Amino acid sequence: MARSRTRKRVCKFVVAGLFVLLVLAGLFVGRKVQAQKCTDQESRETLRKLCEDYAKRKVTGKLCPDLCTAHSVIYRECLNYKKGKKVMLADWNSRKVILKSKYGLLQEYDSIVSKYVNDNGIMSTSKPDMANFLMMMKSQLRTMFEVEMPDVAAEEFVHKMWQMPWKNNAAMNVATMESLWALLQQDEYLMMQYFQGNKHLPKIYGSCGHFYVMEYAPTGNILDPQFFNFKTANKQIGSTTDWDKRANVALNFLTFLEDLDTFYSEPLHMCDVKQDNYGVTADMTIQAIDVDMAFFESKMQGILGQENCTKDRDCNFFDCTSSCDLPHKRCSKHRTNSNLQVICEKIFLGFNGLPFGGLLRSPP
Repeated sequence: MARSRTRKRVCKFVVAGLFVLLVLAGLFVGRKVQAQKCTDQESRETLRKLCEDYAKRKVTGKLCPDLCTAHSVIYRECLNYKKGKKVMLADWNSRKVILKSKYGLLQEYDSIVSKYVNDNGIMSTSKPDMANFLMMMKSQLRTMFEVEMPDVAAEEFVHKMWQMPWKNNAAMNVATMESLWALLQQDEYLMMQYFQGNKHLPKIYGSCGHFYVMEYAPTGNILDPQFFNFKTANKQIGSTTDWDKRANVALNFLTFLEDLDTFYSEPLHMCDVKQDNYGVTADMTIQAIDVDMAFFESKMQGILGQENCTKDRDCNFFDCTSSCDLPHKRCSKHRTNSNLQVICEKIFLGFNGLPFGGLLRSPP
């Protein structure tokens, strides 16, 4: 009896010790993550500099007046890590929106204006004429997609990529060219703006300089439950209603995956799959809210087939995998897994079936 009691006490101490270690580890990780997060001070300073550039007529955009003059775009919080793209939550006309830019400052993008020393030894600047600028815009789009783009009129093309008024053959000032060129250097903006109207991509409401303002489609607790929200997690385990909602979202993911194959003239490959990169709208439509790592088939083959290898693992490009041609020590250009496989593994299953894990966790 005494030994049995001693063992029980030891077990209780061990369990308690493990729990304390788990909590301490969680706090340590939480602090490390928090240290890498952006700060409100940094984000407000970034927007202040953007509005300063607007006041000096260095940048322009449809929503610059709302952000910098009328102040109807109201900053709320930053959502990015310090080394990542700039992502901010804001209110605009009683709706939540997201402000995004690959870099915080306009100067971090390649300028459309070239500098040179003239015959008098004075530093001068020169911007391209409209014909050359349009060619540069189309070239940027072809480089991004690497698929055949329809040959459309210049005015239609500019209107598709830029939400400011522009008449065919009208000259653009430096602020307009710089703002538009900075936007076109962002793969995510190119994808979202070119395919505006697709239900699986957020709406872009406009831009100011190198920042664009897009629809807020939160991941939410259905897709990404909080890790340490045990109270909510426990309720969800036995909740048929919660399961029905999650199953419905999973079905909509299958619709999303099916649409990726008919998205354009070539299938679209998603190579960075995690809960944070997808949003769920009010009608349960799945939206890809981070498409920096989305590639059409032709570009996907070019990425996968350019590496040397000695084993299959050398040919993995984030979530998109390929195989190694051992005799030639070259990666195959053909993808060996699919969007569906990755979504199943990283979204549906999640963290090995734990209550705070994947979308299809704890079925009734």
